[in-house]
Amino acid sequence: MAKNANGEGSIYKDKQGRWRAVISIPSVDGPPKRRYIYGQTRKAVADKMHIILNQIHTNTYIEPCKVTLYEWLCTWLDQYCKIEVKLTTYVNYDTYVHRHIKNTIGGYKLCDLNTSIMQSFFNEKAENGKLHSSGGLSPKTIKNMHDMMHRALDKAVHLDMIIKNPTDFVTLPKRRKSEMRFLTIDEQKKLQEALKGDRLEMPVLLALYTGMRQGEIFGLKWKYVHIESTDRAWLRVVQAVNRFSNRTDDGKRKTFLSLSEPKTPHSIRTIPLMPYIAERLTEYKCEQEQHFKDNGLPMSEMVFTTKNGNLVDPRNFQRDFKLLLKRNGLHEINVHGLRHTFATRALESGMNVKTLSKILGHSSVAFTLDTYAHVTEDLKFEEMSALNSFL
Repeated sequence: MAKNANGEGSIYKDKQGRWRAVISIPSVDGPPKRRYIYGQTRKAVADKMHIILNQIHTNTYIEPCKVTLYEWLCTWLDQYCKIEVKLTTYVNYDTYVHRHIKNTIGGYKLCDLNTSIMQSFFNEKAENGKLHSSGGLSPKTIKNMHDMMHRALDKAVHLDMIIKNPTDFVTLPKRRKSEMRFLTIDEQKKLQEALKGDRLEMPVLLALYTGMRQGEIFGLKWKYVHIESTDRAWLRVVQAVNRFSNRTDDGKRKTFLSLSEPKTPHSIRTIPLMPYIAERLTEYKCEQEQHFKDNGLPMSEMVFTTKNGNLVDPRNFQRDFKLLLKRNGLHEINVHGLRHTFATRALESGMNVKTLSKILGHSSVAFTLDTYAHVTEDLKFEEMSALNSFL
């Protein structure tokens, strides 16, 4: 057999009887490195060797990376991710890395990852991914985790740490559209009657008559509320309350509430206020001022606070809201369902979909139409019936 040229590699059996090849890898900043390849047969080793030699000749060869997935994700979070994503997104990514990936596939070296490993990981998360209870993560959470992993490993590809992204061909569970929960007109009237005099009244009314998200309501400051008269009043949504977490020196997570940008750039918007809501907000402000005065506290810049003037925790509000519904025998619905109720009433009243989309802070009219298809489908029949009567 002809002898291979320098760097072309050689194949032989080692002392254990395994087929082995050794290749000389050129180095820019030092002497060549030796790369060993193993296989069950001579042909298997030869095939692997020829692939690597071809990569060397075409300048596409990448040294196998010894960095683990967990180590790389920590580096990526700190050096690349933190400077380009919102804080809320960063906190979610940090949770995925430290609580879902670290002790599962986090120990794999980047060069050892493949689509099969990734597919098994996401399948397992879909089946048993919840941390504090049984069951799997939602398709939305799994998609978010996949998006994060894909971004991080794309960066590893660009930095020549790995040849290709192992998440490219993973199949994720389909997102099933959940049933839209909202109040009927009668249920809405019963809720408003039950709210009278309750401390939850004003924030619930604001959700019912503006469609604001819960975090946006509790992130609202008085300086963004403009009431020239009950007939000309509006507010600006520019921030929201969100829960964040810090990792202490001993590795434990500590959560806290803080104001941040709203969900998307489209969420920054102006919402006109109905005369009834403008009037109730004016009354509420006077009541709030009296409360702080009676308790020797300075007036808060926030529209809604705890009794001590602190930010309202959306989780506590959600809990108290559900208890109020239960006490009054009302239809069970979460706070976000109040936003859906507003949108449903708006469409039923004939509001232009584009106007509604702007008020809700949606990215497009198409998204609004898709989200509230249950209403628009009913309206089609009503409008066709009206056209028939006209003709």
